[in-house]
Amino acid sequence: MSQNRKLTSLVSVFVLFGATGLLAAACGNKVDGEGGSCADVSARVDALQTSAKALTAVSTSIRTDVVAACAQIAGMPAPTGVPSDADLKTNCDAAKLVVDGAIKGSVQLVVVPPVCTVDAQAQLACEGSCTAKADVTCDPGGVDVRCEPGELSVECSGTCDVNASCEGTAPDVKIDCKGECTGTCTGTCSGTCTGKCTGQCSVMNADGTCNGTCTGGTCEGSCTADCSGQCSGSCKVTTTGGVSCGANARCKGGCTGTATAPRCEGNLKPPSCDGSASATCNADCEGSASLKASCTEAKVDIVGMLDTDVRARLLAGLPKLIKITSQGKLAVDAVGTISKGFVDVGGQVGGCLTELGGVAAQFTAAASATAQASVSVSASFSASADVSGSAG
Repeated sequence: MSQNRKLTSLVSVFVLFGATGLLAAACGNKVDGEGGSCADVSARVDALQTSAKALTAVSTSIRTDVVAACAQIAGMPAPTGVPSDADLKTNCDAAKLVVDGAIKGSVQLVVVPPVCTVDAQAQLACEGSCTAKADVTCDPGGVDVRCEPGELSVECSGTCDVNASCEGTAPDVKIDCKGECTGTCTGTCSGTCTGKCTGQCSVMNADGTCNGTCTGGTCEGSCTADCSGQCSGSCKVTTTGGVSCGANARCKGGCTGTATAPRCEGNLKPPSCDGSASATCNADCEGSASLKASCTEAKVDIVGMLDTDVRARLLAGLPKLIKITSQGKLAVDAVGTISKGFVDVGGQVGGCLTELGGVAAQFTAAASATAQASVSVSASFSASADVSGSAG
């Protein structure tokens, strides 16, 4: 399932069920042995409220940023205030037309994609509050323990393992590469070189740039196969024994040597706990960490002949949309876990009305806000992905 369709299907849980339906389910159910105690329910409501607030905040900022970037590409003035659905459609439809008309034939993009890491501290803080209220003892664990090995990024003083990736800490940082470069390669290229070739190029564009095999020289641009030299972006290591990524670079997926400053580019696994609330607190807090993810800037270069004004607008707006679309990959999972959390807790809140009083009202308000924000986030990410996807 595509990212857009997956996010839309998750949002439909809220649209079809709604806060009223959730509360109706809650009022018809009691907390039993499987559902946990009322303390567990209260803790989960608090954690879901934290994720709901993060989702509501990001829905406004993402909508504003997407419409501004689309307006920039389309050459239109950005609307003032929080953009409406009509603003989103008008500006991003116009931007897509510009991209579709510009990126074709010999005109190609060379993209250094962003790297996004979750806000682990936000998740740890949320989980700590949740498990404490549920009266559960946990070992929160560090990022290096709770991140899937393939998603763990570190500063590596040794070698980055074969099939792992060296990643630059910024789009313009060049990393040592002997492998598959995603971004700009400066060195020898065994595949198609899109950019500048200092040797013989098998296929030349009208503006003198290369779009073929570069032999007897070096390639400066994208490379479809192994790049040996320097890479702006990320480089999947193919050399047996690994490589040293160089200064200002990180290693993702396996480091032989001393690994420091761990970050996670995926969601954190549940902590080690002695009670049933460990997995639920992890899931309910996951949204706040994913939605507060930080991403490096994307970089876009255009190879080929293109109108100067259109080129400038694309170079200004596309990196912003590519960055937002990358954030959307984590947001898909975040909205999914928040949705499931509200549906699960909706069957338990009713049994705690006497013990917890206002928890049902808090739950209903958070569910309603999340439903509205989820629809907005879905539309914004979909528009961003449509425009950046048109650029390839």
